[in-house]
Amino acid sequence: MGLLDSEAGKRRLLTVEIPVIERYNEGRDPDFRIQVVPSGPALALRYRLKPGHNAYEMETRLFATYPTTAPETRVLTPIRQCPHLLEGQTLCLWRQGSSRQTSRWDPAKFTCVFAVQAAWRWLACYEIWYATGEWPMPEAPA
Repeated sequence: MGLLDSEAGKRRLLTVEIPVIERYNEGRDPDFRIQVVPSGPALALRYRLKPGHNAYEMETRLFATYPTTAPETRVLTPIRQCPHLLEGQTLCLWRQGSSRQTSRWDPAKFTCVFAVQAAWRWLACYEIWYATGEWPMPEAPA
């Protein structure tokens, strides 16, 4: 069952997520707007972020169990392996040292645009790590 297959999922998308995405996109350069595209049983947000010197193509997937489970964000642009990058260039955002069940994602507080903003912060840390060899944020507790 996909995110759009339940009434609760449709209601969340129409009343919370889509308006937040529209506000995010307002006045933003077209190359850096969030695009929502179907991706199998999930929805994918495709966008570009430029936290510093480089622009990165990104994808955040909202699975059928979203918002109960955290979205999954990955870098589509090839980047160098680092300590906070999981398999498939997936960003270590919500579950450092934890499972999807023990994630720090809070569906009552966060939206998919929060995930985009967290990805921007992760990429900024990545660029600092790439230049210095040190991750600039403290490790998350397991």
